[in-house]
Amino acid sequence: MQFGLARPEDTPLVMALAITDEKILREKLGSNNKLVIQLGFELLVLDFHDMTVASSRPICIELIDAAKEPFSDDEIVERIRKMTQGETSQLFVAVANKADSIRIWGKNQLTLQVGKVGIGEKAVPFLSDEYKAAPKVYAQSIAQQFGALLTDKAGVALLPYANDGLNSKMSLRFSDSSMQQFKIPTNTTFAIDLDLKGFKKVLDKKTDAESLWIYGAFINMRVYMPEYQEVYLFDAPFKFGVPKKVPASQKNIDEFPVVSEAMKGALITAIEGFQKDKNAQTKVIKKCEL
Repeated sequence: MQFGLARPEDTPLVMALAITDEKILREKLGSNNKLVIQLGFELLVLDFHDMTVASSRPICIELIDAAKEPFSDDEIVERIRKMTQGETSQLFVAVANKADSIRIWGKNQLTLQVGKVGIGEKAVPFLSDEYKAAPKVYAQSIAQQFGALLTDKAGVALLPYANDGLNSKMSLRFSDSSMQQFKIPTNTTFAIDLDLKGFKKVLDKKTDAESLWIYGAFINMRVYMPEYQEVYLFDAPFKFGVPKKVPASQKNIDEFPVVSEAMKGALITAIEGFQKDKNAQTKVIKKCEL
């Protein structure tokens, strides 16, 4: 992929690709090592005249690999390069597939936006140290992943997530090291609140050789019109479980990669439930389709 320097003086509208999330998840599976790389992006159209985000399409790409030896930093960098560079890369294909559906939001365009992301106390012990220290960053990650999954499955117009509802701005650092803030439209038609109730692990089976644990993610999804916050168009809990076998000889378990997989499953389950709900399909999804 090739990008040039934007020239706002030539045209107020500039297309940009922003990386918004990066997860490197390493997990020990018996004698093997598992690697999961998750990258989140926003394909944006920026209006330099009004300094606003004129269009947005969230993108998530993922790579899963396994090896006998632990993955080195250099090996991870090389895999990220292959994910993001070249005409056959995941990122290039994803951008090409979404470029045709980019639409500048009009005054009458009905939109969705993730309004709030709550992180329950029962989720915190399972998070990585980085996310424990910065829960807002983890909330941003959940919103990004949910938005990418929702637009892919439902094809709706989705505004970028603003992790501070009082300051709906997106701060972008460009390749020339300059920093700019762009306003995120606040007149969203429908808002989505995601409440991560927590993660839970349950011992399913145990033998002398290994234990089988089930890790579950529990979330609640609410959809409403901000003008009438107490009137929910959709409100339902969802959960998803992931099994993990732990050899008796393995003393330390990195649980965050497992709960991350469960979290993704819970988000997909919530979106599927949202799509199947007749009220949500008629009153929200159909009206926000691109």
